[in-house]
Amino acid sequence: MTRTWFAATAVVALAFVISGCASPTTPTAPAGASPSASVSADGGPQALPPTIVSPGELDGTDVAVIVGTALVVAVDDGTEDQWRGTTTDPAIAEFSAGGAEGGATFRPGFEAREIGTTQATLTAPDGREIAFTISVVAP
Repeated sequence: MTRTWFAATAVVALAFVISGCASPTTPTAPAGASPSASVSADGGPQALPPTIVSPGELDGTDVAVIVGTALVVAVDDGTEDQWRGTTTDPAIAEFSAGGAEGGATFRPGFEAREIGTTQATLTAPDGREIAFTISVVAP
């Protein structure tokens, strides 16, 4: 289920990238987050996009991520399955490994499960650790 949810999130992110929408370059702000962004024109629920950041943007920062979305780490192509991550409170945010599955390649990231704050680490393929905070916020 986790992989399926993360795959759906990645597809939404890809649609935004292809259509020319970009997430903010400042990792402290949630991507595309306004309260009206969660309701479609017909009044039904609409999926919110993930927050996408590069590993270099994470070190020592506090990243805001909307509950129910994901923090996707834009790592170099071909290294997606080589990154590891942890959080001090997986009930708030949990690491989701990247890699290839079903003909698609998924980037590593963190699923924002519950409103709150947790410390996180991301370990690069070369062993370098990146420490940061994930603040899961309401839409």
